[in-house]
Amino acid sequence: MTPFVSKNPRKAFFPYRDIDNGISKTGTYEEGKVYGLKYFNQNFERLVDVKTAVDPENFFRNEQSIPPRTRKA
Repeated sequence: MTPFVSKNPRKAFFPYRDIDNGISKTGTYEEGKVYGLKYFNQNFERLVDVKTAVDPENFFRNEQSIPPRTRKA
């Protein structure tokens, strides 16, 4: 697979969780943007808007899920 892996900038195929692309420990937008742009490119902001409308408390999450824009503590 080495010849088919992008090196710089590093990108990923969404169903494969590449932890080297970044993870979210607290579920913040800033953490999610690190890997979100690599997976979703220009669609990331739109997906954040949907996540914020549908799951503002970030109940459905994993280490690389789309974060909501604001999060209650």
